[in-house]
Amino acid sequence: MSETSSSPRSAKVRVRRWTAEDIPQIVECQRAAYGAFSDEALCDERNYQLQFAAFPEGQILAEVNGRVVGYATSLIVQLDEDSPWYSYAEITGVGTFSTHDPSGDTLYGADIAVHPEFRGRGVAGKLYEGRKKLLSRYNLRRMVAGGRIPGYVDHAGRLTAEQYIQAVRQGQLKDSALSAHLKAGYEVLGVHLGYLTDRESLNYATLLEMPNPKYNPAKRKIAGSPIRRPVRKIRVCSAQYEMRPVATWEEFAGQVE
Repeated sequence: MSETSSSPRSAKVRVRRWTAEDIPQIVECQRAAYGAFSDEALCDERNYQLQFAAFPEGQILAEVNGRVVGYATSLIVQLDEDSPWYSYAEITGVGTFSTHDPSGDTLYGADIAVHPEFRGRGVAGKLYEGRKKLLSRYNLRRMVAGGRIPGYVDHAGRLTAEQYIQAVRQGQLKDSALSAHLKAGYEVLGVHLGYLTDRESLNYATLLEMPNPKYNPAKRKIAGSPIRRPVRKIRVCSAQYEMRPVATWEEFAGQVE
């Protein structure tokens, strides 16, 4: 389906909340937007059904003449301020949004994408505006996201990820994802390796934050609990040297030394 035959550039972009009937089109839009990813690495209809069930108000889309041309997914979370680095799987409950916490103070932007045929028409900007309305509606302190840097693969031989991001921030380079985030009003707080498996970004991602200037802490009486990371089990094997008697912890420590 070509844009010129079915959706002329003058056609109006409409942003609204999803319905369950929209999910097949959202899956199609995601696969078109993330052509470098395998189907296994992307969300399927079941993922989107769970996301919608967890927080219907946070799932919005953009459409032109009834066709889904972009979407944005989000959930409310409470982050651990002492350790703000979460992987995509940790913060989204492996894409299910089981981590959604209505008592949290942060809107987490899990994903935003625009169909390649409709880029450059302000679709992403309209989706970001939809997210900003959520910040005000729920009196959230900020919006946070992990952002891809898909253009980095072309510059990795001469720039570190930090240098590449700085060049994009200064306007020396353009990145299809990061440039859009910066234009929307996000600030880059840091660089994260291992946020998700992303060949184009070489597994790097930005930690992005957008404060809510209208946030009123006096109206937020209940504080949420930070997302718990999965418990990582380890096995410890030990042997007592020469079977010496041990009566205290100090004696044990002395043998170890």
